[in-house]
Amino acid sequence: MTPHETFDTCMGAFADALGIELPEHAEGDPVAISVDGVEVTLREDAGGGAVVISAEIGEMPPDAGGVFASVALQSNYAAMGETALSADAGTGEFFAVSSLPLAMAGVDALSHAVETLVDRAAEWGRLATAFLDVDEEAGFSKADEADASPLSGIPDFIRV
Repeated sequence: MTPHETFDTCMGAFADALGIELPEHAEGDPVAISVDGVEVTLREDAGGGAVVISAEIGEMPPDAGGVFASVALQSNYAAMGETALSADAGTGEFFAVSSLPLAMAGVDALSHAVETLVDRAAEWGRLATAFLDVDEEAGFSKADEADASPLSGIPDFIRV
């Protein structure tokens, strides 16, 4: 069985377990499904050895001071677990992405990976929205002080 066939078989079993019908797609093409209102894309990686799962979070919030981007990078390094954050340099869109080896992509493992990704995408969507609501003047006023942390004034729920 080729990697494309394995991917398509895996996607078919996953759709059957969810009780959904997959949209028409050519062999090996990405599959898009909606999970709890989040658009999730499942595709093969370039080598055909893994399922890459991604969900668009939205636009990266405006961040002249780089605080949000810094927090996102720290999260990628320290606390995201199975999911990483990614940004499209051309569009500015912000994504949650994970990968599961195709050989391990049974229905239960794939369900867990998709559920985890959807939860992380929703969490980061809330954080991005909350970041926009932070009063910039109050949030960054302490950062001007010589001994202040660059994260001074940023709410604790955004800190890593």
